[in-house]
Amino acid sequence: MLGYLIVVFSFANGKSEKLVFSGTLVNVVDSVKRGFVSNSDVERIIKKKYPGVVGTTISEVNKEALEDLIDKIPYVKKSEVYNSLSGKLIVEIKQRNPIVRILSGNGYYIDADGEKMPLSVNFTSRVLVVSGAVNDQLIKEELFELVKFITNDEFWKSQITQIDVDRNKEYVLIPRVGAHKIELGSIENYEQKFQKLRALYTKGFSKKGWNTYSKINLKYKNQVVCTKKNLND
Repeated sequence: MLGYLIVVFSFANGKSEKLVFSGTLVNVVDSVKRGFVSNSDVERIIKKKYPGVVGTTISEVNKEALEDLIDKIPYVKKSEVYNSLSGKLIVEIKQRNPIVRILSGNGYYIDADGEKMPLSVNFTSRVLVVSGAVNDQLIKEELFELVKFITNDEFWKSQITQIDVDRNKEYVLIPRVGAHKIELGSIENYEQKFQKLRALYTKGFSKKGWNTYSKINLKYKNQVVCTKKNLND
């Protein structure tokens, strides 16, 4: 049986190596949600590396080298290149997933793995925005943790659109609904602060309304300090 399998696999492998590519097929995962990478971008890379790929035998195409080239696209998380039994060169691409946009310098994204990725002229991702005194150290030490907390919670992801950071590393949150700003203060005990804010959002605003306050202060322990909106505003 072992000898039979060896012969069968050897025959199949030999037949596969002589297979001629009849075309390419590019599949960009999650292209409906994110449009950083297009099929044409990948096809250009393939044609530049192998101008006459159609009609080329499988043995003439270095799939690993092609994957390395595609992986250099800053919006690609991982690519996989293989061939079908019908002779198609197939490229599967998983895009990187940005979760926050940093408004510093020319701007950039931070993806779900905490890595920087450049902005794109072809696609803008609708994610949480961070402005103010932001640097690499702040992102690594505390900001990324706060961003993940907000984006991983469906309630807060839908409510908070922007974070502003001052030079004292204190945070102000800008909500999607309402005319108020939320003073979170330092990142210390931020989860408890969000618990207090959730109670205000789900219970307090149902009675007072979303536009009653101009400022909500969460800095103080066991209390929420709200500043009423000026009636002349």
